[in-house]
Amino acid sequence: MNYNLSNFEFRLTCEDDWEILKAIRLQSLFDSPDAFTATYATTEKYDEKEWRNRAAQRTNNQYILAIHNARAVGIVGGTLNSELEFNVIAMWVNPLFRGSGVADHLIVAVKKLAISKGHHRIVLSVSDHNLHAKNLYLKHGFQFISNLDGISLCSDTTDTKSQKMECFIKGIDLD
Repeated sequence: MNYNLSNFEFRLTCEDDWEILKAIRLQSLFDSPDAFTATYATTEKYDEKEWRNRAAQRTNNQYILAIHNARAVGIVGGTLNSELEFNVIAMWVNPLFRGSGVADHLIVAVKKLAISKGHHRIVLSVSDHNLHAKNLYLKHGFQFISNLDGISLCSDTTDTKSQKMECFIKGIDLD
């Protein structure tokens, strides 16, 4: 299905978005459990205070939503990892909106977020078997980093290996 992306809003969450953030995050974990280190079982136990803090950017994670007709259809987040790298997390688009350009806009939005925080290099982990995600990230200037051990993405049912990718953000990337 073709969508006019001018009918979408891409924005950081605010505290009032806590229920929207909760719904789309749980939907993403249910739909694609092998794509994330977080699990549905753990995440669904977060209380309202935790969701409000996450939506209000009061945790280490910051989230950007893709909104269409007052409904969240995509999400991406950013956080500092243990190496103090700006790490892209929680990237997901509702299957009905895949291929519409929503993912492209979310990647640009998270790059802008990284720059606003003083970062010009971002990293992410992508599961070995997720060819569509790998191609999306390659299209947006990410490159694979040699990663001898791989990173384990553990869900409730599987243990999937992933690869680390990085992108050096340049002004041209954001046009």
